[in-house]
Amino acid sequence: MPSVLNARRVAASGLALGAVAALSGCGVVSGLLGGNVLSVEVGDCFVVSDMEQSLSEGEVTDVPLVDCEESHDGEFFYAEDLPDGDYPGEVSVDEQAMEICEGQAFTDFVGTDYMASEIWASYLVPTQESWDRADDREIICYLETMETVTGSQEGAGI
Repeated sequence: MPSVLNARRVAASGLALGAVAALSGCGVVSGLLGGNVLSVEVGDCFVVSDMEQSLSEGEVTDVPLVDCEESHDGEFFYAEDLPDGDYPGEVSVDEQAMEICEGQAFTDFVGTDYMASEIWASYLVPTQESWDRADDREIICYLETMETVTGSQEGAGI
């Protein structure tokens, strides 16, 4: 279960799109955050644009989940826990998340290599605080499509 975290949006070309947005829920249980960000799961779909204002303000506690059969442009597709131990630092966590989310997990899910895809990969990662206070180790990857879609993008091949 991811805490709120840091999010990075990376274009299919592998170049960063713009400002890095920190998602910060203080690494505490979601009830204290008043949102659902600690309980998003692989397979959940959402509307990225409904999070844009929160992203620009640097704090998100709620992911605007929708049924995947409704119009959406975001879908959580993979999660992996980092090993226990001391927080490895923001740069290291970011590098690991990028490698995971743009690598084989993306290819396996979408059905095409990330660099050839029209779909972007982004992710939520633990912050120092969520690591320390909530034992949060999860990187959760999500897809972001250029247009709204219905249904899962699993096997889309684009």
